[in-house]
Amino acid sequence: MKTKTAFLLGILTAIAVASVEAKPLLTTNTLSFSGASWSDGGSLDGYFTIEYNGGTPTAVLSLDVTTGNGISDGFIGYDYIYNVSGQADTVSMAYIQNIQSGGAPANELCAHESGSYNLYLDWQGSSPTSLYVGDVGGQYSSENYGGSPGIRSLNSEGGSPDPVPEPSTLALSAVAGLGLLLFRRRHQ
Repeated sequence: MKTKTAFLLGILTAIAVASVEAKPLLTTNTLSFSGASWSDGGSLDGYFTIEYNGGTPTAVLSLDVTTGNGISDGFIGYDYIYNVSGQADTVSMAYIQNIQSGGAPANELCAHESGSYNLYLDWQGSSPTSLYVGDVGGQYSSENYGGSPGIRSLNSEGGSPDPVPEPSTLALSAVAGLGLLLFRRRHQ
């Protein structure tokens, strides 16, 4: 019995290690923010979920962001929705426009509404804790409208991280749990 348990545990460990090594290191992170604001006093609330491949952002998985009315410039705000279960998309495209590891000061998500609204949300790193406020080389979080009023930039970041475990982490946790169960059974 002892040999069979050790053999089974060895095989499960080898399978878990091979599956992690054979595939790219994919992670998924969600950045939620509340209480952020634009330069014109308008509000910014919501979240976006990004998929990373080896620490580089590769895809926007979902987006649900609401921008509020501006105080002085005529922005009426907009609801940007992309790939959210139970809701109709209001965004025609959502993609990663700039990648920090490519020399940009921050990663940048771009969301195009089918009309004239565009949203650009910047963050730094692969586990973001807030939006990026800054204007380095013309890159900054902003919202623009094709006609009047034009463009507004992020004034305060807001934010709280909401990491989602990657599938390989969940698989390794399951293997570890099985190993612990087998170990306890053997020593009872």
